[in-house]
Amino acid sequence: MSNNENKNCILYCRVSTGKSAQQGESLDTQSSCLRKFATDREYPILPDGKVFRETYSGRKDIRPVLEEIFEYIENNPGKVRYFIFRVIDRFTRGGSYSYENIKKRFAAHGVEMIDTYGVIQPTQNTLQSHGFEYEWSRVSPSEIAETVIANTAKAEVTNILTRTIGREIELTNQGFKVRHSADGYLNKRVYIDGKKKVIQVPDPERAKYFIEMFNLRAAGTHTDKEIVERVNAMGYRSRTQCRWDRSHEKVIGSRGGIPLTVKHLQEIITRPIYCGVVCEKWTHHKPIKAQYDGLVSIDVFNRANRGKVLIKENPEGLEILYDYYPEKIKNIKTRNNPLFPYKNLVRCHQCYKPFSGSCPRGKSGRVFPTYHCSRKHKYFGVPKQEFDSTFENYIRMLNFKPEAFDSLEAMFLQKYHEREQEIVESSISIKNTVAELKIQQKAKLEAFVATNSQLIRSQLETEIEGLEAKIKAAGTENGKIEIDETDIIAFRKSLKYFLEHYQKVLLKPDNPTQQADFFSLIFEELPTYPELANGTPKMARIFDISTKDLENDDLGCSLGFSWNTIVETIRQWSDVFRSIPFK
Repeated sequence: MSNNENKNCILYCRVSTGKSAQQGESLDTQSSCLRKFATDREYPILPDGKVFRETYSGRKDIRPVLEEIFEYIENNPGKVRYFIFRVIDRFTRGGSYSYENIKKRFAAHGVEMIDTYGVIQPTQNTLQSHGFEYEWSRVSPSEIAETVIANTAKAEVTNILTRTIGREIELTNQGFKVRHSADGYLNKRVYIDGKKKVIQVPDPERAKYFIEMFNLRAAGTHTDKEIVERVNAMGYRSRTQCRWDRSHEKVIGSRGGIPLTVKHLQEIITRPIYCGVVCEKWTHHKPIKAQYDGLVSIDVFNRANRGKVLIKENPEGLEILYDYYPEKIKNIKTRNNPLFPYKNLVRCHQCYKPFSGSCPRGKSGRVFPTYHCSRKHKYFGVPKQEFDSTFENYIRMLNFKPEAFDSLEAMFLQKYHEREQEIVESSISIKNTVAELKIQQKAKLEAFVATNSQLIRSQLETEIEGLEAKIKAAGTENGKIEIDETDIIAFRKSLKYFLEHYQKVLLKPDNPTQQADFFSLIFEELPTYPELANGTPKMARIFDISTKDLENDDLGCSLGFSWNTIVETIRQWSDVFRSIPFK
């Protein structure tokens, strides 16, 4: 059979919910209409006369039965010519974008979509008279009408759901029930001010199980396992629910009917609805007193939860607290243990990582505070008293010579004056470069605003981002070289202030972070314990020189400071003193 003679079709009908499947224009009604439509036009129905029926939201592009249809078409190329459904707003509720995407998927397999209302018209080639055909030249005369119907269907869903869900949210916040009942309750319709609303009442058959769960747990005389055994012995089985087929027309089984477990018990106990309190997403997870009594009182609920969930009745309303154990003493572990103040400042000589601190218990029952390390190597430990003494003795023995820092300031200033002209010229050059880049960026932004071409906009956007990156890089580089006499003098003052207080900030400080920052200024790298014990840590050069007996003339040679090193040193000190000022 040639492609032109192929009239095989697939029939598809859909409803949104199981209730719709059995009421209104049901799947049976749609199926009859589609069969008659195909029979009148002598279209063979595939596969084997089957009508694909689906109970699924039309707002979704990916649907189980629809995907099954695409799978059939892909596995049988060229066999299906038409895809027939009832009407566009029954087929999709996702708007024109969703509709066009699904239509293109069918078109890619050579399948045309047909609705029984006759809105969709066959595509035509606008260049047929010239003997040519392009992708853009094949259009449908009904494209605008199809788009309007698809968008109208989406707007209709939005309006319906806004009214329905909005009203349900209002009722929920008023304490009424809007969904299926919780296990142990039954929904009951009541009239309040002439309007029908729903509350929950105890289920005569199942409420006793939940009341027993709360009462036994509140009494505290039974373990959770014993409560489970008692309730199961009373005949408890979870509520059964029907399992429907894909079209939600036939019951194919059931689920539920299983005994209570400890895990399920612990989950049930935390549900506020059983004491007549509504707390869910639609109340913004804030507790609201329901318009009906709970199976148990709030007091029984709180005693059953034992602090896991606590409902407090305040004059201004209800409040829910979670994990509320005011009598429980919590031992909060912290990385900065005051018992081991120096563990992060000294490294292990085997793995070069900071020490840990703990208090192992001996056979006598006493604890022995110890700094230790055993990271993939033999255990090495030092008693806390010995470790602290070694560290503190070394810090107190540091002998800084203030006159060395006077000479250091003079040397820094000399270096600055030697490079002052070069620094100024470099700074001006960078600022000029930044100004030129900003001019280019402004021109690109004006061109971006002026053009309507998406391609040109994309290219300009990339160029603008590139210029912004260059401006930031130039600004960062300028910040690196802009060190002047004021910065050097401020460095000298910071250094002098630090020398007057260094023992206070390095020995058992109130702020461990501050301690670590100042420690990094003194030492080139964290010392190991043997280095502290031997007095041989690697100190930063500005402190190393201050501990030696050198003539001022030898200071520059001994330090060997380059201009880049000076800049880096001053910036490091500036950052520390800016973030952690002395008081």
